[in-house]
Amino acid sequence: MKKLNVVAGLALGAGLWAATVAPQNVLAHDTKGKTHKDQHVTVTVDSAGYHPATINVKAGQEVHLMFVSKGGGCANEVRIPALKKSIDLKPGQKKEVVFTPKKGQIIGFACSMKMYTGTVVAK
Repeated sequence: MKKLNVVAGLALGAGLWAATVAPQNVLAHDTKGKTHKDQHVTVTVDSAGYHPATINVKAGQEVHLMFVSKGGGCANEVRIPALKKSIDLKPGQKKEVVFTPKKGQIIGFACSMKMYTGTVVAK
């Protein structure tokens, strides 16, 4: 297993702190003679929203986005319109979304009330 460094850059914008993170690790495995890499990212969900809120991934490589609930609130109702996915979490629950983004694609996610938001940026 090869680990990538997590980019923990913080930016102050519009009075809010936003964290940007790269995939936490990359797993290479063989699928019928073709090696491909998976990108695994964990998003913590709590009453303050999604952490990290911005996730940078490599385009064309499968992404495993794990949402982990650390509390209650509407942030537990994750909607990902571009992927036609909805996730409803209970406190302490984990759910994963797997997809392969295209270069330049920005995939937004938000709570059902759109109070809390996040993005996946494919580079």
